[in-house]
Amino acid sequence: MKGDGVGEIGYWIGVPYWGRGYASDAARTIVRYGFEQCGLDRVFACHFTRNAASGRVLQKARMQYEGTLRRHLVKWDERIDLAFYGSLREERSAMRDTSSRTSPLP
Repeated sequence: MKGDGVGEIGYWIGVPYWGRGYASDAARTIVRYGFEQCGLDRVFACHFTRNAASGRVLQKARMQYEGTLRRHLVKWDERIDLAFYGSLREERSAMRDTSSRTSPLP
């Protein structure tokens, strides 16, 4: 593994494609790729708190809410909050061990 073993994911989906599951599918695939192919120890992402749909994307990727940085960025002259999510390799392994007894992981 090169670097610090940490990867960040990000995404943007055009309005005509909202609600079709594209971001959720991509996020799940990229997180899994980061752990399985790149050997990462941690994957994280953040979203604007006013964008609840983006938070659901990260939850569907089995990332855990880690906290909010209040008024962290300025976008269009407005200070906005960022919610951070993360996933650790050992958490994924523990989930896989537990769920493999009942059903395969997506």
